[in-house]
Amino acid sequence: MTMATSAGQTLAAALAALDRHAADAGIELRADAPLAPMTTLRVGGPADRLAEPRSRDELLSVLAAARESGVPWLVIGNGSDLVVADAGIRGLVIRNRAREIALQGTTVSADAGTPMALLVKRATAAGLTGLEWGIAVPGTLGGAVWANAGAHGGEMKDRLTTVETWNPDDGAIGRLPNAACGFGYRESRFKHERLVILGATLALEADEPAAVAERVAAFQAQRAATQPLAEQNAGSVFRNPDGDHAGRLIDAAGLKGEREGTAEVSTRHANFIVTDRGGRAADVRRLADRVRATVEATAGVRLEYEIEFVGDWGAYR
Repeated sequence: MTMATSAGQTLAAALAALDRHAADAGIELRADAPLAPMTTLRVGGPADRLAEPRSRDELLSVLAAARESGVPWLVIGNGSDLVVADAGIRGLVIRNRAREIALQGTTVSADAGTPMALLVKRATAAGLTGLEWGIAVPGTLGGAVWANAGAHGGEMKDRLTTVETWNPDDGAIGRLPNAACGFGYRESRFKHERLVILGATLALEADEPAAVAERVAAFQAQRAATQPLAEQNAGSVFRNPDGDHAGRLIDAAGLKGEREGTAEVSTRHANFIVTDRGGRAADVRRLADRVRATVEATAGVRLEYEIEFVGDWGAYR
């Protein structure tokens, strides 16, 4: 997930320039595109413009058009960790749907738009182990690298060898080794720099497909038993503090089932906020802020957000 803005141009002028560049390059854009259906939380307003590239080449073409036009842009994947403001997102949203996968021995390379579940299934069928935990990550490979996603004791940094990137400053494509990615707990350099993740390569190990499939199924069952998968949610709201779990702290504060308008702290897992159909992003943010303030007041721990609030939040504030 990457955001970029350009100074010195009005938004209207930048959007007009983007429309021209897109028309010249044969890029399909949607105006005032609803974003709520493109996130797992199902809240939020529209994007001024939306592009949905389905290949690496299409993605690069859209990024080049955004760079040339000077329009603000945001790259998203499955929208599993996003809360889009009710007012929407100004500029261009690029929903990366490039999902080519290549397997060579125990090495797996894939586009950033590849859903983690699809990547795990391909690895499982090929008898490759080391990524089973990824079945619990609802987002894409790019998002998983961006956040150094993890579950069941595994993290992206454990298996990643290289990341392919695009630099908006000069349009250059590069490759970064694992050691240059600045990985930490739910952290990477990509959260703090303008580099766009195009794809990644992972090093796995050979195993019997049936044994890999059994572990994947066990992780799926555990996730279904402990998380509100049947309800609209954006995954874990807060990062776990050192030596503790955010869900435990929220539960201990008596916040399970607490509501703010159309948003509720899940009664199944306290570190999840679920929304009603037609819910409002402002309700999610107010409830999340209240949860954080309450935990800080009762336990002396200030929780850090794992989800990302994106878009025009001016009306909320």
